[in-house]
Amino acid sequence: DKRVSEALSAEKNVEIEYLGSLGLKDRLRFTYTRAANLARDWKADVYFSAGEMVPINADCPTIAAFRNRQIFTLGEGETLTFIQRLRLLALNALARLTASSVERVMFVSKDSADWIGDSIGLPESKRTVIHHGIDPEPWRKPRTPGDLHDRPYILSVSSIYPYKNYVRLIEAYVELANRQPDVPDLVIIGDNQDEAANTAMHAARDAAGEHAEAIHLLGEVPYADIHTYYRNASLFVFPSYLETFGHPLLEAMAADVPLVAADIPVFREIAADAAFYANPFSTASLASSMEDALFIPGAGKTLVKRGRERLKHFSWSRSASTLLATFDSVLREDEDQHEDVAKVHVLALSEDAKIRTQHIAARVPIYS
Repeated sequence: DKRVSEALSAEKNVEIEYLGSLGLKDRLRFTYTRAANLARDWKADVYFSAGEMVPINADCPTIAAFRNRQIFTLGEGETLTFIQRLRLLALNALARLTASSVERVMFVSKDSADWIGDSIGLPESKRTVIHHGIDPEPWRKPRTPGDLHDRPYILSVSSIYPYKNYVRLIEAYVELANRQPDVPDLVIIGDNQDEAANTAMHAARDAAGEHAEAIHLLGEVPYADIHTYYRNASLFVFPSYLETFGHPLLEAMAADVPLVAADIPVFREIAADAAFYANPFSTASLASSMEDALFIPGAGKTLVKRGRERLKHFSWSRSASTLLATFDSVLREDEDQHEDVAKVHVLALSEDAKIRTQHIAARVPIYS
């Protein structure tokens, strides 16, 4: 959106055009009519889309990013209207069209490359994995206990959907509190994207009896406060059972917070040994893993130490370098490529990728 275009730092070889707030119909019109003409006018050597749609009539090689798991699960398990399901079916069909026409599809995890790629029949040769990165420094300021919450607390942060598994987290917290009277509070932060899931969370809290007052469902909070909530947490828990990546895992590790995560392949891929894992479909398993992280002597410190080591694999410079290598690979395969300098239609390059930016000129249309 406009905040993205305003947040990008000025670079001599980056030109940004903000197209305004576009609905789905306007996005489709831009992608399938105007985008190819822009790439042609700009004499682009590669067209990179940060989403699931690319112009099918572009004169240059194209690369897309498949990150929205909802398009490929078709909202399974979610409370959707007929129109919303119809929209997902249309987006799924467009993603399949994209997959058939692009030179590469970028995924943010090997797990998502496997299950999404297999579900649409994408050849292995077209799949490339580029993990997200994180700058840990903003997350490591000194702790300020009581700044936003006056008691120790367990934290979970993510938008509210059924698959985020918050009802089971609340039930697991109650089970843990019944046998550990000194357990920290539970604080859940996330914007409401599914009213039924949000209602179920509040019902679970109401059913917590004497522990209800220790369960805090804060909804959406200002982004400026997120760092502070992480830094002051005693434990971070991510119980979601369906993700293509899981950026809160990186945020917790960056903030030096012990981590408990759902035992799903993508979380193992990201956190490795820097988390205690729990069966996301078992209340008892979640409660037990939280108990171990909080009450086994030295467990929290061990997880924090492992998290610091694990985080070294997730820098933005590494992400940018891998993306640039993908561009290079696609260009080498393009028989019509004759120029040494690639003018790349790319969403963003981080500042820590300056080692390669002199080789790229990027012209970036952004819409919200």
